[in-house]
Amino acid sequence: DGVAHTVSLAVETGLAGFSVEDFSGLENEPIYDYHCHLSPELIASNHAFADLAELWLGGDHYKWRAMRANGVAERFCTGDG
Repeated sequence: DGVAHTVSLAVETGLAGFSVEDFSGLENEPIYDYHCHLSPELIASNHAFADLAELWLGGDHYKWRAMRANGVAERFCTGDG
């Protein structure tokens, strides 16, 4: 997936401004979604997201709209097409 690869590349090259090690030890911390774009069911069940792209983009139609407006292919927004 292009989005997940881009996120991984940013982290691995240092462009993201943080490293995976910065978050070690947080595996058991709860998920906080102050803007409420995550499904309450996912939060309640302590859903394990496949990757950062799924957490950031999965189910967030506002981000999809912004991505589409900037020419991002639909397959990178929702996985369709």
